[in-house]
Amino acid sequence: MIDSIIIRKANESDLEAILELIDSSKANNSKPMQLHDANTVYQSMLDDSNYFQIIASTEQAIVGVITLVIIMQMTHEGASTAFINDLIISNTIEDTIEKKTIANDLLKYTTHLAQEYGCHKAIIQSDYQYELVEDICLQLGLKKNTHSFELE
Repeated sequence: MIDSIIIRKANESDLEAILELIDSSKANNSKPMQLHDANTVYQSMLDDSNYFQIIASTEQAIVGVITLVIIMQMTHEGASTAFINDLIISNTIEDTIEKKTIANDLLKYTTHLAQEYGCHKAIIQSDYQYELVEDICLQLGLKKNTHSFELE
């Protein structure tokens, strides 16, 4: 049982641990990014004031990550939209209740941050651990909407 989880915005020193989490969970279903390439992408994300990596960590490791992008809109009187993407919980967390607790904490933190940025809605999508994301979203009372399409 994990005693203490801290949810926070990621910083520069978290990149390698985030890459390890993605790789160890087999979340990317392919080869992981090389550190040099990932560093370029990560620096771009950190430099963008509307882009956040949110992590869940213990004293030992990062055990969860989720991405938040604030999208500025001309509609809805200029209110922003939150795009919350790719929740990943470490496979080292085997207990289902712990996984749900970490996912819940990450989603709550992220949706509150989106509200602080004036977002009128959040689009929550994940290609990884979809059932977990769906379950937590429904527990949080979020309404399911299927009006989206994917590029092939």
